[in-house]
Amino acid sequence: MKKSKATEALRVATDIAAIKAALYKRGYRLRKQPKQPVWKVIDTPDHFYKLTYQPAPISAWVLHPQNNDIRRQAIEAIIQDAIKKQPANLGRRAS
Repeated sequence: MKKSKATEALRVATDIAAIKAALYKRGYRLRKQPKQPVWKVIDTPDHFYKLTYQPAPISAWVLHPQNNDIRRQAIEAIIQDAIKKQPANLGRRAS
């Protein structure tokens, strides 16, 4: 079953709203990059990560750079938790 672009756009918008709220609650800031599906996750004024949405066939959020930094792991856990709490009826595959 192929997802429509509108369904995927709704999913991305819903995910980013949940991610943004969860990160803000923990003191992080997000800044959308112009004309790109990229958000800066600002940890400190001089340190940030880039959050991107990779569309089908991957359909996943990716945090860059991909390393084993403890700060990155904390941010990734917040993002994953926020996504898990989203309704399953937005075109998500059950895992």
